[in-house]
Amino acid sequence: MTICAVWVRALSSGGEELVLCSDSRLVGGKRFDQGQKIFRFSRTDAAICFAGGTDWAYPMIVAAVTAAELHAPSQTRALKLPAFKSHLVHILNQLQLQVHHYAKGQDIPDVTFIFGGYDWFAKSFRMWRIAFSEFDAKFVAHERRGSNGFGALGMLEVAGDEKSTIDFKNRLKQIAQSKYGLDMRAPPNARFDMEPFEAVCQLLSGATSRDNIGGSPQAVKIYQFMNSTDVGVFWPNSESGRLFVSGRPLLEYERATVKSVLDPGTLNSTWCSGNTEHARNQIQKANATVARAMRSTASLPR
Repeated sequence: MTICAVWVRALSSGGEELVLCSDSRLVGGKRFDQGQKIFRFSRTDAAICFAGGTDWAYPMIVAAVTAAELHAPSQTRALKLPAFKSHLVHILNQLQLQVHHYAKGQDIPDVTFIFGGYDWFAKSFRMWRIAFSEFDAKFVAHERRGSNGFGALGMLEVAGDEKSTIDFKNRLKQIAQSKYGLDMRAPPNARFDMEPFEAVCQLLSGATSRDNIGGSPQAVKIYQFMNSTDVGVFWPNSESGRLFVSGRPLLEYERATVKSVLDPGTLNSTWCSGNTEHARNQIQKANATVARAMRSTASLPR
């Protein structure tokens, strides 16, 4: 199972970005804590994540990502984001119909996908929850247009098992209310920043080997200029942790260009082009720079 969250993040610069975040544990008779759960498309303006049974999720999401790349209008982004979403749903339904020789009741996909990206035609981020409807006997998509119960903080979609989803929403509510007050509709400029990521990190920090969620947090960002990137996350923090990308820690000798490296302890970010140690030096410099700026601001006369 999984906890995954997708939201529109408001930047201090006035811009926005779409963030997809999840845990990294795959469950199915065993626990595997380095599973990729968020996948970017080569068209760069969209990504997809999943929650549910790995036996359904992995073959379907890998086949869907690969098949979507074969369609020329998709590759060039001539296919608008809503039409691309429909194309993905058609692929998922085609795949589901090919399942055969199953045990009774095992033809019902136990998986939920969240697809999102930047719609260049509408000039906005959009996201859809894609799940199998037993009534319709096929996958159907429902667009998320609101904050999922979080006032005026912006669009948010969540998927996962019932317990993890409830725990996530409770954690997120506590974080949001501590920053914006009990009435999350009141602050006129209050918008989601990285609060959903914080909530996922809190859940993973307390997760045990028996829980449905675990491993490191993983994330993908999609920008308004229609590019996307995997987010590198030091877990559990930049001082003692390793650099994880897509749920997997980089080997010590690996060198990678990571456009967004995040310290979950401070929520400061940077970029790196090198190994884990280089990334650690970069994020520590970013932490020091932010700390100096905060001290300088605090010393100004009021």
